[in-house]
Amino acid sequence: MADCILRTQSAPAQGRILLVLYNTLRKLINCIWELEHFDNKKLAKYMRCLLKVTLPLEPNLPLKVIEETCDIVKESAGKRESFPSFELEWLATTAFNHGVDLYGINEDELSQKWVAHAFTLAHHHQDGGDLQRQLQEAYTKLQWGP
Repeated sequence: MADCILRTQSAPAQGRILLVLYNTLRKLINCIWELEHFDNKKLAKYMRCLLKVTLPLEPNLPLKVIEETCDIVKESAGKRESFPSFELEWLATTAFNHGVDLYGINEDELSQKWVAHAFTLAHHHQDGGDLQRQLQEAYTKLQWGP
């Protein structure tokens, strides 16, 4: 069902439509979780979709999604089935890039929250620390105001 909803979004939706889409996806994910206890691969895919849908909305909604994602990733760390590497990389780089976008419009506090979440996700990416190092290097190039 969630895949069908995402596929019907042919043109970029605005405001209320995106909020309805988010709420519908959220309910579907919660129902599927209760019924199937789906694996981290499917959960990661839906969290990515939720983040993608909410990024254009008001700032608190996507921030809530990325915070929940970080909690899930931390919870699954060290377990037999962790978050898929590809999804984790996408989520970390998207969070970092969104933080940089916010930095560009002088939303420093919000920007730093997003970058911190990006670092959390990159920390759990099992690539020997490469992604985390790349993000740290890019972060040090930002010039924070007084």
